[in-house]
Amino acid sequence: MRCKYIVFIFAIVSVSFNVLFLYNWIDRSVSLSYSKKSFDDCNNDLSITKIIIKDELKGKDKNFVLQRIRKNKLDSYSLIKDNVLYLGNTELIF
Repeated sequence: MRCKYIVFIFAIVSVSFNVLFLYNWIDRSVSLSYSKKSFDDCNNDLSITKIIIKDELKGKDKNFVLQRIRKNKLDSYSLIKDNVLYLGNTELIF
């Protein structure tokens, strides 16, 4: 009789651990898929923004570009060197 209780308790503990493992596995899968989609969306937005900025700044002089950067308060995020605007980790040639 005592052996049945031990087997029953062992079965309950085993099922509980399996349920927790499955829950964490599914939760992680969902989180990773949302993270990947968010990353892809950000990459897409960044590439579109780069195209727009390149077209807008193409052929402009350095003073015009500096004026636009100051107007949009991007001074602390940008660096201009040899007609190349470094905006964060993004390189834009003008």
